[in-house]
Amino acid sequence: MSYVGEPFTHDLFISYSHGYDRGHGVGHLQPWSAAFAQELEQELRTQPGVRELLQIFRDGDHRPGCGVDPMAPLTQQLREKLNHTALLVILMSPDYLKSSWCSDERQWWHEHQTDLALTCEERIAVVRIWPTKNDVWPKLLTDERDHPLVGFHFHAPISGEERPLGWVDIPAFGSDFKKAIIEIVSNINPKLDALKKRANERARLKAEISKLAGEDIGPMIYLHGRPEHNDTWDKVALALTSAGFGVSPGQLNLQQNARDPEQIRAQRIELMSACDAMLIIGTHDSHALDADLVIVGKHDRHSARAHSNRLLPCGLLDTVGSDIATPIRKATARILQTDWLDATQESWTDSIKDWLSAKSSALKQRS
Repeated sequence: MSYVGEPFTHDLFISYSHGYDRGHGVGHLQPWSAAFAQELEQELRTQPGVRELLQIFRDGDHRPGCGVDPMAPLTQQLREKLNHTALLVILMSPDYLKSSWCSDERQWWHEHQTDLALTCEERIAVVRIWPTKNDVWPKLLTDERDHPLVGFHFHAPISGEERPLGWVDIPAFGSDFKKAIIEIVSNINPKLDALKKRANERARLKAEISKLAGEDIGPMIYLHGRPEHNDTWDKVALALTSAGFGVSPGQLNLQQNARDPEQIRAQRIELMSACDAMLIIGTHDSHALDADLVIVGKHDRHSARAHSNRLLPCGLLDTVGSDIATPIRKATARILQTDWLDATQESWTDSIKDWLSAKSSALKQRS
């Protein structure tokens, strides 16, 4: 697994041209490019949090999973590695612009990011290792006015001829090379961190969507009721667990009226934060119902959402019927983002499943 995390198996893919090889099988750019990749990786691994997880792919790397497998189809494995790469590092040269392999790599990566609904912006590091003069750059590597990406300047004149930094120093690169590498790393690290944060959020949303839909195990529901309505709470809790839902708390604390209200609220928010959804039991006690809609359904729920970073959908479970389902009360519940759910029918737990399934689908569309 990469440092960034799913859906990426590699953090960086280094795309470069081997250059001309005169039939010897080793292009003139290969030795320098391999040394560059090694130095880049070494500098990236100076970060403790990145060190053990970083995954970089370069075709000439012989470590398992880091380079081309000589016993597997080349095109298929390159496409697969590119499809699951977080950042594309391009060693820009005239040879790169002429290479059909490099063009294919760039296209494969770009197409799959679109399939993942991810933007390619700020995810391509162009390292200018050789002047390209007036050569036309591909659209993906230019801005809206067709200006090439700024990238990183990585070449300098030697006796009037431009060459990549460290061209004559391989492998003992000098200070100019190392300073330029550190500049690249200082720009790559924040991008990796931002992508990791985004990947973690995607994974969290995926797990929440799955839980709400009940795909693996039944959703955990925080069931709010008052001690004086303990019989109703027990009946509702038993129906929910029989339908495959988890219920929290395991029982009502019948002595909670004698305890510190702030302590009760803190414990309630803690339990709510660990749940996938919440239900407020509506009884004939209209005063309790109105208070719970605002205090529990709005304020405590918002606190729990801030703590857990979950959707935590909320429903008002109407166990009475028309006597409490007044137009004003239902409108207020809607304004407070609490859904009115009818529990007066015998199969009301099926409607809870449908309700959570709808919430799961809506969350999936938003993600």
